[in-house]
Amino acid sequence: MTTTIDKIYPTPSTPIQTIGLREICQVNGHHFKRIRAKAEWTEYSPEDISLPPTEPQPPYLSLVHESQGPDEPLHWSLFVARENEPGWLYQVTGDAEHMIYEPSDDKVDITSSESFLTLYQLASVTEGQAMVVKSIADRETPRRAVNRREVKENCQGWVVRVIGRLVEEGIVSGSKLEMARAMMQPA
Repeated sequence: MTTTIDKIYPTPSTPIQTIGLREICQVNGHHFKRIRAKAEWTEYSPEDISLPPTEPQPPYLSLVHESQGPDEPLHWSLFVARENEPGWLYQVTGDAEHMIYEPSDDKVDITSSESFLTLYQLASVTEGQAMVVKSIADRETPRRAVNRREVKENCQGWVVRVIGRLVEEGIVSGSKLEMARAMMQPA
């Protein structure tokens, strides 16, 4: 019989494999899993986890949610990356009166950001479609307002407009656009 004393839980130096947003490892014949970068490890049976395919995954277009200050709506952006790899981030930043388009200059790992909450896969994309995503995001002008009272849109509205254009191009399904619209919070 194995007791808690016999088990050694993962230490910071334990080799960890990342699968999606989950991390797994093995210590003394025991298998452990956790949500990526969270502290709590739980033991599992290896047959509970399916291993990823060995061929390279296509890039995914995802909707990213990040936390902001208290009483602030979530920050939204679009992210194009292969699973478990850094990718390209497309977003508008600044307050809702003076938003500016600010894509990443290089590939980033948005999931390691302290403000990262979750991401929703919108579509699997080809390299060509990934360039169309960039082109549409680059051309979609952020809305501005003269004052706070006149604000009609924040980063969420900008993302929804970009997704709408991607639906027109046949890259994202209309159901994903409706999902995003249903998640919107007041500006």
